[in-house]
Amino acid sequence: MLKRIRLLLAAVLTALSTVVALAAPSAAADPPVPPSSAGQRWALKVADHYVTVSAGPSGDTKLRANLTATTPGTSEQFTLHTDWVMGDGFGSKVSFRSEATGNYVTTEDDASASLLRTRATTTGAWERFTLKPLSGNTFGLLASNGKYVAAELGTYPDKGLLRARTAPPAQLDDLGSWERFTLEKVGGQGSTGSAPAPTSQAPVTRDVVSWNVCGNNNTACSLNGATPATVANNVSNALHQAMGTRRPDAIFFQEICEKAAKPLELALESWAGPMDVRFMPTYYNVAGTTVQAQKDCDNAKDGTSRGSFGIALAVPDSNTWYQGTVLPSPSTKEQRPMLCAVMPAEGSAYCDAHFSSGPYTDPNGNPQGDDTDLKNPVRPQQAQAMRTTVDTLTSAGYTTYYGGDLNTTQNDVDYLSALYPDHQECGQPTPSSPHTGAPTDGNNKIDYIFGPQGPTYTCRVVDGTLSDHRVINLTTS
Repeated sequence: MLKRIRLLLAAVLTALSTVVALAAPSAAADPPVPPSSAGQRWALKVADHYVTVSAGPSGDTKLRANLTATTPGTSEQFTLHTDWVMGDGFGSKVSFRSEATGNYVTTEDDASASLLRTRATTTGAWERFTLKPLSGNTFGLLASNGKYVAAELGTYPDKGLLRARTAPPAQLDDLGSWERFTLEKVGGQGSTGSAPAPTSQAPVTRDVVSWNVCGNNNTACSLNGATPATVANNVSNALHQAMGTRRPDAIFFQEICEKAAKPLELALESWAGPMDVRFMPTYYNVAGTTVQAQKDCDNAKDGTSRGSFGIALAVPDSNTWYQGTVLPSPSTKEQRPMLCAVMPAEGSAYCDAHFSSGPYTDPNGNPQGDDTDLKNPVRPQQAQAMRTTVDTLTSAGYTTYYGGDLNTTQNDVDYLSALYPDHQECGQPTPSSPHTGAPTDGNNKIDYIFGPQGPTYTCRVVDGTLSDHRVINLTTS
């Protein structure tokens, strides 16, 4: 008798009935994962075999244990995602998105033998998995049908196929080797290795912009639920109007969805010149594990996926090195991102970040915010992490500009003290001037841009009308 083998995946499916769970076999796939994303890639392994996405005779992409692959190629790579689950929030479940197809792994119904396929364009109950930690740094993958994922070792065409078919054992560690999965990081978050050395000295004149575009699901903002194309066109048009005849050297974006990055790049190029738009996701720690999954944006109002939620950095298209960092953040809250890029031919480097939100009260009087431990706030740690990266780039010979939505008002600007030495804030006429500036969010200044001391600084704050934040623009001469 042929021996049946079972596998275990690292993500679980549980319920959200309002989202379409299964795509029709003929449904067109989303574009592959944007190559400019600095999101972490993962390989999934079972019994030391990589899990691969393989096209079946019907054109559907099935998951199976690859018995011959020794290194993870594109077909063996995934990004991990988490969306909001009622009652549990972000980080309770994960979804797997194929690097090869751009689609999410879904669990088929019983009529399809609970196969795992990468054919869902949005996430719902059938695309969610729970990671169950096991001994030896392995996981069981609990699917939304209440069963664990296993790899089959039957005859072709079943050989190695992943199915959610193993009933929960009396003891979780009773799961077999073909139900035990490991997650292996593939590459880094963006470029690997150190930044290349600059080949020229940075010009004194720079024009840098930062804008929290409020591009996810804030009902107070006009981009709430907008499609990636709408976000791209409206943001580009608003910036063009704000900049007039000037062209930005770099733009820092916050609260933007991943799938808007490429359309935004194309829209900006219509007036700002050739640019690349790089993306870095915001993460959540996955419950009970050391794994981090990208926070997904809500679907657009037309039901389409908008990809991950995070920040973006627009720089001239000669950029080839960019790198994302997950900043120190409260463990159960958003794991905040930073993204840096260098321009060797102009000697400039740029870093964009979105720091944790401080304590505040929502319109219903409920306390909110991520950085609420006043005895051990994380924003000073985030500022120090940013400064450490800036110092590394500066010591490599770059003139560095950095900032973003730092979620810190002038009342607690000391949280940002690591960012000031040897640099100057947009809004300070001189390095020794008080830390003041025009408000960028309501009556508060929480958006910042820093540059080197020496040049003459002009700082403008412009209402771009789309967001609850205003555009902040640093110009040096």
